[in-house]
Amino acid sequence: MCGGELRPFKTDFAFITALPAAPPQVTEYHLEVGRCEVCGRDVRASHPEVAADQRGASAHRLSAEVYCLAHSLHYDLGIPVRKVPEVLQLTTGLSVSQSALTRDALRVTRDGHVSQQQYQQLRDDVQHQPYVHQDDTGWRVHGQPAWLQVFKTPQSVVYQIRTRHTHVQLQELVPTTYTGTLCSDRLSTYDHVSLADVKQQKCLHHVIGSCKQALNMQLQHAGRGRAYPQKLLEDFHAALQLYQRFHQGYCTLLEYLRQGRVLTAQIETRLQKPCRSKENLRLQKGLVKHHQRSNLLRFLGDPSIEPTNNAAERALRPAVIARKVSQCSKTTAGSEAFAIFKSLTQTACLRGLDPFQMLLDHRREQNTR
Repeated sequence: MCGGELRPFKTDFAFITALPAAPPQVTEYHLEVGRCEVCGRDVRASHPEVAADQRGASAHRLSAEVYCLAHSLHYDLGIPVRKVPEVLQLTTGLSVSQSALTRDALRVTRDGHVSQQQYQQLRDDVQHQPYVHQDDTGWRVHGQPAWLQVFKTPQSVVYQIRTRHTHVQLQELVPTTYTGTLCSDRLSTYDHVSLADVKQQKCLHHVIGSCKQALNMQLQHAGRGRAYPQKLLEDFHAALQLYQRFHQGYCTLLEYLRQGRVLTAQIETRLQKPCRSKENLRLQKGLVKHHQRSNLLRFLGDPSIEPTNNAAERALRPAVIARKVSQCSKTTAGSEAFAIFKSLTQTACLRGLDPFQMLLDHRREQNTR
């Protein structure tokens, strides 16, 4: 400053947003109780916001918004349930125990509750979708080994936890009458005879991984055996690039189908070629098994089918993260609650909805019944 006189000519605005300082709101309800002069029975007045058994030691309860916020923090954002009470205390001033949140989660996922009914509807809708991506990961219930399965469709994400991992558990959501396409890896579970009529698409990334493994094995030996997996690698990469070019708008449907037929014929020729090395023979045998069922290159005849199972693997990541920060499910009821809440919140995200608002709407719908 030079010390000259200042003349005001404008006003600058600055803003600071702070957390609300108001304490948690507690609403007090006065319910009159009358006594019958004939039978002596007490009758208490009712209110839509107050549960019929909300009296005595349980007269003070948390609102539906608080529980839904806690469940959204845990099942949607992945905050460990033991940390949720601390987060609520820091942000809202509410005091709630971990056991209270766990009891509420088990209560609202029982049979007959709206959340359980919405979950069952998601399960029923899977078999009506044009395709479903399926994958599994390890889990534990009661400290014993289990499996967490995910079913990803264009409209929903459905989880279920089972103690076994066979075609029986798969057919709970993908029955033998399923008319869409099942996208999966090459686990033998999907090759069961009961699924012979279900159209499938094997993940091309897993196929490419098998080709790379065979190629690495051939590099340890002299000879020309390495050319076989190398050529297959080039063909499968070309097929994957063709799919990507079509969906990026660089080729027409007619051109896609034409090039797809060329690649299919080229790969068929390689799969019929005699192999001498054990590694190449093992690779060829595995690929021929799926190709004979048209489950290896189905996407080349229908570009709406994805050639990889990345969608299911991405859907498993939130559950895998939850597994790392917890000891999975302590009880069977807890595993069912995890599957229901995780399915509802992930489906809400897939549809562009707010998981918290969705859980709250389900809670309010239940209260109006």
